[in-house]
Amino acid sequence: MALAVYFSWKMPSDKVVAAKLDQRKGGEMIRTRTKVLTLLLALVLPLVGRAEKNFSFAPDSGIGGFSFGFEWPADPAAPGKDLVALEGETSLGAGFTAIAWKAGGEQVAETRVFEQVIDGDAILIFETEIKKDILASTGVFRQPHFGLVVRPDAKPRRTLLYTIDAFSLPTRKAEATSGPVALYTDDFDAVVFSPLDRFLVAMSAPRPDGSWLCGFEGMVEKIPAGVKMKLIAVSGRGVNNTQVRWGAMLRAYHHRQRADAYADVGLSRLGYWTDNGAYYYYKTAPGKNYHETLIAARDDAVRRGIPYGYFQIDSWWYPKHESDSSILQAFRGGSLLWEPIPEMFPKGLPAFQQELGLPLIAHNRWYNIDSPYCKKYECATGFGEKRPALPIDPKFWDEIMDNAVKYGVQVYEQDWLITQMNMIPWLRNDLDHAESWFDSMIRAAHARNLTVQLCMASPEFFLQQVKHPNVTQVRTSGDYQAIFPKWYYWPSFHTTSVFAYAVGIWPFKDNFQSSPFQRGYNDEYWPFEEALISTLSAGLVGPGDKIGRADVGLLLRSCRKDGLLLKPDRPAFPLDLMYLDTHLPWTVETLTETGLGPTRYVAAFNLHPLRTFDFSVTLKEMGFDDGEYVIYNWRTGRVASRRDRIDFGPLPLNVGAFFVLAPAQANGMALIGETDKFVTVAKKRIVEASADASGMKLALEGVAGENISLLLFAPAGVKKTTGAIARPAGGNLTRLELVIPECGRVEVEVE
Repeated sequence: MALAVYFSWKMPSDKVVAAKLDQRKGGEMIRTRTKVLTLLLALVLPLVGRAEKNFSFAPDSGIGGFSFGFEWPADPAAPGKDLVALEGETSLGAGFTAIAWKAGGEQVAETRVFEQVIDGDAILIFETEIKKDILASTGVFRQPHFGLVVRPDAKPRRTLLYTIDAFSLPTRKAEATSGPVALYTDDFDAVVFSPLDRFLVAMSAPRPDGSWLCGFEGMVEKIPAGVKMKLIAVSGRGVNNTQVRWGAMLRAYHHRQRADAYADVGLSRLGYWTDNGAYYYYKTAPGKNYHETLIAARDDAVRRGIPYGYFQIDSWWYPKHESDSSILQAFRGGSLLWEPIPEMFPKGLPAFQQELGLPLIAHNRWYNIDSPYCKKYECATGFGEKRPALPIDPKFWDEIMDNAVKYGVQVYEQDWLITQMNMIPWLRNDLDHAESWFDSMIRAAHARNLTVQLCMASPEFFLQQVKHPNVTQVRTSGDYQAIFPKWYYWPSFHTTSVFAYAVGIWPFKDNFQSSPFQRGYNDEYWPFEEALISTLSAGLVGPGDKIGRADVGLLLRSCRKDGLLLKPDRPAFPLDLMYLDTHLPWTVETLTETGLGPTRYVAAFNLHPLRTFDFSVTLKEMGFDDGEYVIYNWRTGRVASRRDRIDFGPLPLNVGAFFVLAPAQANGMALIGETDKFVTVAKKRIVEASADASGMKLALEGVAGENISLLLFAPAGVKKTTGAIARPAGGNLTRLELVIPECGRVEVEVE
């Protein structure tokens, strides 16, 4: 009968002291400043040296636990087949428990288990060192050679993970993934586990018995002795919260701070996009080249008061391989050069950018074997009619990024990431090849103060970027096409945005049309919802309208007069309820924290009319139990009579309901905020806020001469204001109207 070693995931309160991730020797060991070692000694010492096949972790936090073991191929020459569960011998190290895994009396691997508790969340780190060479691939990408086996306990669990595909689309089905796996109960007790390093070759594959085999992807041809595989597991309450906590621990291990929400021009400003779905994607204005078309788009924006802060140029601007195949022609082939096509920019790209007067975000894709770069630099080649190639000399990226600087590019966009992984075997046949390629690209950009957007990224790229502070943004939805059903785009976008935020980067929904009927086909019927979702993402907002057709008023709801985006503190996340089988509309929420407390933003969309018939949800069910709120219906301009629930009302297909939950102060007031903006209490607008028994104090910033109107809930009325004019707005509402002075800042007091 197998004996089990049990560790407590949540230390008793009198046992918990400050815990902190501490790396030593480049992250080879994690040391905890808790009394974990004392507990481990008490639990493990009686069992040291005994042979076990499965080791169980039974947390007392209510989520249940999981056991883990190790499986090795019966024949190392045929890895991935006939895996055998090995026995392990435990011993104690300095702050960890070691398990020696033996096959036929020979040690083939050792796993070290580190445990900590940080802010009440349990964290386990598994570091497995391979002691014997594996000299063959499994032949199947999603089939690891060997692996640490993670087996959840018998409690009913659900699964959320991100697919190894473009944009890391979420799924609630168990399938192989290179990213995190979230397991959760109907009560939202959750555990998230993922690779901790070697992200570009890591693989977690589910098995029929509910366990997960965590190792390296199967196309790796050699795994030498001494290689280490690391896994992190984090427990917590809430599906979103536990993913965010997992990401925080992952980033702490790699010393990575989350990218600032205004880290670059793409994240900071409203921008004009020309990628797939935009009006001028592989299309110019009649009788004009691209230089003339984009200058005309800028001039139109200036005339109409649209404050674009940058322009994006997509794959149409550089030469690509031409194919006789109609299918490949639609695919448009690999790059030949990352230089402008002369007919599109007759004066050159630097001259265009200087005339435009705005910085660029510039797209790149994969390369073709006929590229002149493959005569200049060593290239790895792929297979198929597309004849793909990949320059693998780091000096290649120096040339590309030098060009980016010359062209006036500030954000480099690398697209087709998963496609390159799929097309170029070199990227998958070695433990280090993909990492060398990706890291060389990002480091070359960093050396030139360029930030990077990832596009068509599978989960391994989300993880690998934690090593690079200049990766700031990632596409988390498929290419925008207005005619496609919204249920395909919006839920996946919001869900994968949680993943992006957890690992420290900001999501991008892709471009959108801000007004309907621009083409006569593939037209947008819900531009309000597209603009709202983009703004609540806290990432980029990038319309791609036809000249003269942009909805100025709608676009200005996302930003100040100068184009600076007005953002929430984090992307809008799906309610945890969305991860169950609910009959609610698709509902997401985000917030801004000020001295008045959290102002929350809740948006709901009826994406499945045949399955959506519950149009009311309580604040408690949404997890908003941190105070009392005044609920404001942004679209009707009315304050709800009840404060304990949101009534969405009947919603037609795709139509969005939008609510602002303003925290009620002890004096009865609640600041609803700037209601002609989506984010009504944005920190780039309201930079200071406080309240006391006598009233409220605010400090606002903006563009000199900008007119601001704030909505205030004041049941006792407003007696006196300074810095603003108070006007009754009906019922218990008051409008505070003001103008930003030359200094760009105004202070307001309300009694």
